[in-house]
Amino acid sequence: MRKDIQALRGFSILVVFLYHAQFGWLKGGFLGVDIFFVISGFVITSKLMEGEGSFGKQIKEFYLRRAKRILPASLTVTLLTSLFAIFFLPAISHSRFSIEALSSALFSANLNFARVGNDYLNQSLDPSPFLHYWSLGVEEQFYLLWPVLFLLLFRTRKNLLLPTLLGTAVFGIWYTAISPVNSFYLPFSRFWEFFAGIILAMNPHFVLPIRLRKFAAFVGWGIITFSVFWVSVNDATPGATTIIATIGAMVVLLARIEVKPQLILPWLGDYSFSLYLVHWPIVVYFLDRNNKLTGQNKLAIILLALALSIALTQFVEKPFRFKKKLSLSLPKWGVVILASSILSYGALAASATNTVKIDRTLPATYGDGCHLKFGVSWPLKECAFGDVTSHKEIILAGDSHAAQWFPALEKIAKSRKLKLVNLTKSSCPATTLETSRNGKFDSSCAIFQVKLITRINQDRPLYVFLSDFTEYQYPLRKNVGSYDQAWTDGLSKFLSQISPPVVFLGDTPKPTSALGNFPAVRSSITLKTEELVKRLGIRYIDTSSWLCDSTCKNSFMGVNTYRDSSHISVSTSLNLAKKLEAEVSFS
Repeated sequence: MRKDIQALRGFSILVVFLYHAQFGWLKGGFLGVDIFFVISGFVITSKLMEGEGSFGKQIKEFYLRRAKRILPASLTVTLLTSLFAIFFLPAISHSRFSIEALSSALFSANLNFARVGNDYLNQSLDPSPFLHYWSLGVEEQFYLLWPVLFLLLFRTRKNLLLPTLLGTAVFGIWYTAISPVNSFYLPFSRFWEFFAGIILAMNPHFVLPIRLRKFAAFVGWGIITFSVFWVSVNDATPGATTIIATIGAMVVLLARIEVKPQLILPWLGDYSFSLYLVHWPIVVYFLDRNNKLTGQNKLAIILLALALSIALTQFVEKPFRFKKKLSLSLPKWGVVILASSILSYGALAASATNTVKIDRTLPATYGDGCHLKFGVSWPLKECAFGDVTSHKEIILAGDSHAAQWFPALEKIAKSRKLKLVNLTKSSCPATTLETSRNGKFDSSCAIFQVKLITRINQDRPLYVFLSDFTEYQYPLRKNVGSYDQAWTDGLSKFLSQISPPVVFLGDTPKPTSALGNFPAVRSSITLKTEELVKRLGIRYIDTSSWLCDSTCKNSFMGVNTYRDSSHISVSTSLNLAKKLEAEVSFS
């Protein structure tokens, strides 16, 4: 195996690992998986080009190689993760984990996470220990199609490669724009990344002159290094910014030269698959016990993951891959997959507690373009709900902590025959305070705040329901000294500029443990917000009293209270509709 490829693999797993372990300075570490896809397309296709014999013989040999390479380690970790989850992760999640274990063993985890709307780039306080299996699902689904397409079509029609690469890239970027979560997980949005490597593998005659190779290698490594530090979760993925890392990986592969110093990267590349499999469950274990990973947590994660990945490679991956006595036929591998699936699912399902229903759905307004994403300053359509013909209108405005009340207000609007207008935007509070994202002024939020004031005064609704994430401190555009004072000044200025009756929904407490009970502690910002709003004569509703006494519970009316690390679930919001309706006169 070429050392430059092993170094590229080592780089990819390193950045993914550090990103998952919450090394915040590596904003785009998730791009390591995209680089893996490019490498995979190159390596697998290079092997396919060496194949000889009939179509059936080559297909059989291909899938046997894939089985020996992927199944022993991946199925072992699936089983061990299931056992680990039973003993070390909350029982309330075991039912959900059982489905995720089953889909992981069947290489369809990505389809399951797309189905439930799991946002990989914004993980909750209770992440799945099987989440990283999404990429194996994408890869194996691609390789169900690729060897057949290669042998029947692309091997003799290389002129189709570039149009396919460009066409699938355009589709992936377009689909990300309209359905970001689905596009992240579904294989068709990722095909172009595999084709970036495939096009190099199928054109081996395209070789750079020797004098340019070292320069190209430095450029390639520079590009991918730049991408993982510059790209962030605020950028659409897979999207236009993903192209940067993809091009960098292509240039490194094209250079065909080892660049020094690459330090331990080739060595990490030797253990990259095992390290990818074992590191994430370990991270999840520590996240379950810590709201934020400490330096000691991170060191323990690194040491444990390295030790387990070496053991998995030496005692599982390599023996099944290279020892003839452990060689299995395709039907026998099928039996192994089936048995692993049943055991993983069954163990977790048997240990699950069925006393609480788990609801992790997002409010409907997240999926119709009415809850605005990062970078979007105003909805492209009229975001009216309930009785849209009614002359009585209510407005819901603020950040995602306002959007969490959308299900409750929509329920009220329908029963009361009111028109509900949703004006919410992620990480953009209803205030005049100028915020920043990744060290840059969030201009889309500033524009939204101005337009929000104008729209509220223009419509003059029956009520404006405001809510903000006050259990959090937003990064600000400027250094303002006291955040508490800056927040109250910004909120006071915002409230002074709107005229309709306002109802301020106090923020819900922020959980400090994964699906466990936690103290009902309020931030200074929440307390100052309540004080300011009441002093201005505006109605303030303490929503925390609906959910907590001295402690906040992990369930509310038989359903999980929170869907993630700070937002109440849709079911909780709906169950609180009656309490909200009783607090406000809608007549």
